[in-house]
Amino acid sequence: MSQSLTKSMVVASRVVHDEKHKVIASQSSQIARTDYRIMMVKRSGLSSFMASAFVFPGGAVEISDYSSKWLDVFQNAGVSGIEKDLLSVSKKITGPRPPMVTDPQTIVNALNAGKVEEQNFLPADIALRIAAIRETFEETGVLLLTDPKKVQPLGASNTPVSELDAALHGIDLSSWREKVRNDGSSFLELCSATGLCPDIWSLYDWSNWLTPISVGHKRFDTMFFVICLDRQPKVVLDNMEVTTLKWCTPLEMLEEHTQERVFLAPPQVYELSRIHHLSNFSAVKEFSSRRDPLGSDRWLPVLATYKDGAISFLPGDTMYPEIPDIIGKKPVPDYPQTVVEMRSKSPSLNRIELRRPICQSVCNVKLLYGHLSPITYPPMQPESSTTTGASMM
Repeated sequence: MSQSLTKSMVVASRVVHDEKHKVIASQSSQIARTDYRIMMVKRSGLSSFMASAFVFPGGAVEISDYSSKWLDVFQNAGVSGIEKDLLSVSKKITGPRPPMVTDPQTIVNALNAGKVEEQNFLPADIALRIAAIRETFEETGVLLLTDPKKVQPLGASNTPVSELDAALHGIDLSSWREKVRNDGSSFLELCSATGLCPDIWSLYDWSNWLTPISVGHKRFDTMFFVICLDRQPKVVLDNMEVTTLKWCTPLEMLEEHTQERVFLAPPQVYELSRIHHLSNFSAVKEFSSRRDPLGSDRWLPVLATYKDGAISFLPGDTMYPEIPDIIGKKPVPDYPQTVVEMRSKSPSLNRIELRRPICQSVCNVKLLYGHLSPITYPPMQPESSTTTGASMM
């Protein structure tokens, strides 16, 4: 199976509402009661996959993210107990782990290609967090490092942005960013030069999605993480992979998607639809921290097309196959019913309904591993009005 291992990170930040946000918030009490914003970036229109889509910061995992050289970086930064303070990030997760954690293809591919001789690699849960932090720096200029000598216990809080700025004073981050973009292993050198280390303790495991092979010409096995920042950091976009930044509430982004002002991929719609349940910054951090040890499994959406759109079935849905077609050899089935008609045929719903270019999460089941079910936005209309509306196409 050909696949690109990637990661993505939801960066939630506490903010003070400016006048623009006050106007938007007045349109909805649900928006007004959300006191945090999520960072989303718009992919370049020249991207070969999901061009112009708004996504969470993310990118490809590299073999250097797994390097055992990171152990020296963490030790030199002041992490005294590798077993207790570093490896515990992986060991504290007692729930299920997806294949990209238990059998990292980045390592397998590198070994098969003869690109590395090293045999002692970091656990994937740590390497994926390093990749998330590295890629966020490459795309947005936001450098999520920490000083373990000052932040104790590790994971209790991330280093304040002001302190990070002071610690990085005199470091030419623009030059380093270019180096890291050209060679991921330069991120090791950057951390060594600053005496800081990636703040892996502040990243919480959220979910894992595998792109169906029937969607586009690339597959992405993507791990989503959440990190909560007390203040919005300074962002400098690379204007290569990403071209636009939005700090938004989940509902604001879903509303813009519904009005076709922004393009969102189905996983982003689903994740925004469930994080919306957490109405304040403290709730996001508390829930993410509490759920993190419960783990997650890999979700492979299974697609089918219908008279007026398509449905992406997810685990727990009545229509989800007992053994999904991971390789993607079977064609996407096509049915004569409408998307709404298919709701009544399934007592258990966990799906994303797609009516190009808009998609909507629908879920009435309790999800595993302590996770949130998504809201349906916009709310479901009565079947009669929905099935006759030409605007639903």
